[in-house]
Amino acid sequence: MRKVVYVVIVLGLTVGARTFAADVVLENARFRAVLGEDAVWRSLVDKATNTEYCAADKKVTFGTVRVDGKTRNANRVELADDRLTVAFADCDAKLTYSVEVTDDWIAFRLVELSGTRPTHATLVRLGVTITERGGSRLNAAWNDKYSICLRGINLQSQGSCSRRSDHTLLSMTSQDAPGPKLEGAGAALIAAPTSDLRAILCRLSADYDLARNEGDGVPSHDLPIARQSYWFLSFGEKDVDTVIEYCRKAGFRQVMLSSNAWCASVGHFTFRENAYPDGIESLRRTVAKLHENGILVGMHTFASKISKMDPYVTPIPNRGFWVDRSATLAADVTADQTTIRTEDDLSQWPGSPVCKQKVWEGHVSKHQEVIIDNEIIRFESIGPEGKWDTFLGCQRGAWGTQAAAHKAQTECRHYGVDGCINGYIIDQDSPLFQKSTSRLAHVFNHCDFDMVYFDGSEDVDRRRYHYYSSNAHAVPMRKFKKRPVIHMGGGRTHGLWHSFTRYGTIDQYPGTYLAYLHAGGSIDDWPTCKDHIDRTLRRVIAGHEDMTPGELGWFGIGPKSGNYDGLQFDEIEYLMCKSLAYDSPISLQTSFSRMEAHPLTPDILEIVRQYEQLRLGYTVPAQTLQRLQEQGKDFVKLPHSLTDAGDSPEFVQVAALDKVAGTHDVRAFVGQWRGGTIATVWHYVGKQAELFVDTGDVKVYDVRGETVKTEERAAKTCVPLDQRRMLLHFPDTSPAEVRKLLTDATLEVRKPVVNWIQAEDFQSCVGSMVKGSAAGVQEPEAMGEVVLCSGRFDRIGSTPCYTEYKVDVPHKGRWTLWARVRYPTGGDMSFGLVLPDQEVTLSGNQVVGNCGVNDKKWHWTGRGGGVTTVPPGSPIVFNLEAGEFVFRIYPREGPGTAAGNPRLDCFCLTEDPDYRPSDADAKAAFK
Repeated sequence: MRKVVYVVIVLGLTVGARTFAADVVLENARFRAVLGEDAVWRSLVDKATNTEYCAADKKVTFGTVRVDGKTRNANRVELADDRLTVAFADCDAKLTYSVEVTDDWIAFRLVELSGTRPTHATLVRLGVTITERGGSRLNAAWNDKYSICLRGINLQSQGSCSRRSDHTLLSMTSQDAPGPKLEGAGAALIAAPTSDLRAILCRLSADYDLARNEGDGVPSHDLPIARQSYWFLSFGEKDVDTVIEYCRKAGFRQVMLSSNAWCASVGHFTFRENAYPDGIESLRRTVAKLHENGILVGMHTFASKISKMDPYVTPIPNRGFWVDRSATLAADVTADQTTIRTEDDLSQWPGSPVCKQKVWEGHVSKHQEVIIDNEIIRFESIGPEGKWDTFLGCQRGAWGTQAAAHKAQTECRHYGVDGCINGYIIDQDSPLFQKSTSRLAHVFNHCDFDMVYFDGSEDVDRRRYHYYSSNAHAVPMRKFKKRPVIHMGGGRTHGLWHSFTRYGTIDQYPGTYLAYLHAGGSIDDWPTCKDHIDRTLRRVIAGHEDMTPGELGWFGIGPKSGNYDGLQFDEIEYLMCKSLAYDSPISLQTSFSRMEAHPLTPDILEIVRQYEQLRLGYTVPAQTLQRLQEQGKDFVKLPHSLTDAGDSPEFVQVAALDKVAGTHDVRAFVGQWRGGTIATVWHYVGKQAELFVDTGDVKVYDVRGETVKTEERAAKTCVPLDQRRMLLHFPDTSPAEVRKLLTDATLEVRKPVVNWIQAEDFQSCVGSMVKGSAAGVQEPEAMGEVVLCSGRFDRIGSTPCYTEYKVDVPHKGRWTLWARVRYPTGGDMSFGLVLPDQEVTLSGNQVVGNCGVNDKKWHWTGRGGGVTTVPPGSPIVFNLEAGEFVFRIYPREGPGTAAGNPRLDCFCLTEDPDYRPSDADAKAAFK
């Protein structure tokens, strides 16, 4: 480190109005700071312009300590031999810092504590007059001309930026436990022109060996890769060509592979061999092929937690997990005892009726576990009322551990639980953290990934959140060999600023809100999709305050399901307009099956591609971008074939029409353009229809700008509707007139074909799939005789076991398959659905069912997402040619007995994407 010791002095005489006897003057080549003997900041001057930036009138002291539960302000400082000693009011604690001075910064590192030891300390804080911009991750107050930044010199130090109306308070804090002690923590003060700040921060991160991530000396967040959009998908080695094709359609050059697509068990990071049959070599080949096609590949993963199915948990749970609650056994316990009493208050444990915490990630049931010795025990509740000291309804030997007797006074441990993967949170001070992250790094390095998303890294020991959240990223990142890496994840902190590439992800709509409800939360005012986009956008804007790019994602593409209409064209264009306006990449989190099930997907992806190409071309004028930034306003990009505008596109502000032709099934947005009107029109689930508009003065374009042929019938223009978005140009008609024309239009929807098939009417039956009568099973509420697996089965389908069905398809098109099923055990059971020419995996698109909210009752199902999915889930869609459609149904989940295995009753195959079969319709069809 370049030290310039001679500019650090104790002033022993009065100089002007700003310094006094015994003031401490701290000075380098760029700035001069004055700290009064009373520990109050008096001045911070930029030496190049002689501008004063200290908010001296706020009398901000150098720091604070917390002693005996009370916060004490610094009241005296003394500098001698490059050591700054700070004393505090009403206590004997003293902190001594080494003062390290370079041309670019002055750093304060805590080297000694004397007197009463603090539990927490504000190491350095400073009030400055810059208020225009600033954020805590960068921990700088800045404007276009000048920046004042207080950076931590290691992960022990956490920055905080608090902007007020007349000043900004910059602070650097640390604590004594858990984790590293206070000694060694510190902060570097930087004051420089904003144009110089990024280069200074690069030098700082190198000098202090901070968690950093650069390419040729440039931080990853300043590289072009930070502003490229990406897919977030689940796929196997055999799906790589499909991934490449979707990248082409969306104009993306990055894709992130979901953890559950490749990883069977977080912790040991074993492989799903049905997706990656050669394990790590299959994954390496997949990444390599994507690289060959110019696509960067990301690993979505978890570093701060371990799955409950992992060998680190079962059959003997490792002691390296974070214990967030504990109690002591009150008496000996036998191996089969279901009521276990403790000596402690369990009222705030999960499952207690009086627990203050009401929202538990993934549902409270995932948290209702206690570990005694080497046994994991599930419990149903806490009781008895008023005492709250007993685990009730205990299920012994959970997660493959051994039920055993336990002695009185044994510790009852509750590990911190992550409800997302249903895993335990690691104690990062244990050897387990190093073991698991080393295995993760081996996979990352061997497969040559380019990007990482550390999901759930905010799930850490909350007693020292910022340190452990930072550490959950920093430790594996140091083990990754590639640089630069596109670094993302949960728990973005001050300590990760030099390493993080972009941030802002929020789980996809509407799934994130449904998950919150399932966890025990409540929502009074349900947000719209555009509300959700605006919420994400606010995070992007906040990221800009920290000089870090944000992304608009993860954003879902999915079909109609329940009360959700599916992603609509106005929603994706709203997203892409904001992406363009703020130069923010997007991320699309979905699946092949959900996209294939949504009729609007092709034009959605074309809209994405056009905007992505436009944004990365940087040809849109700043004035236009500023206009597009307005939240709550919809815009439509006009095709060049209409505008003849050259490289600079035109955008029209539009507003929604309540109804078209008397229905909300057809959506329209209308706005003025030049002397006429622009309208976008589509059917919300892509049904084939004709819209009759009472005018001949209209031209119609598709999303690609191609002219769409229309017909005139009875002096009306017939506009074809299907899965495409149509743009209508009325050159001489006002918006008000167009609104009336569309409101008064007439709509003719083609009647769709619906086919019904009884499960018992299979063409062939192989293995242990049988009719109910052959297995002694009766289902009075079935439409006919059910089909089921009569015993145990192979879940991955390597042993042939299926029923085969054939259906005549009258014409080419997109057809949706639904099944009527019942699961005697309840939960998220499923069947396999395989076409004759497919490799049997019974995963991904080969699943039918998995809608967990079914109460063991008969229900119609497509494809669900697990325990939280309400039937019918997402449609299962096939692009079929006219002729014979053949499919096979395999057993996939169940207890392996005729009494408990799922039942299959009948199917519905329809070309209507909006149709959801009902029992009444099925009964009428089967009469």
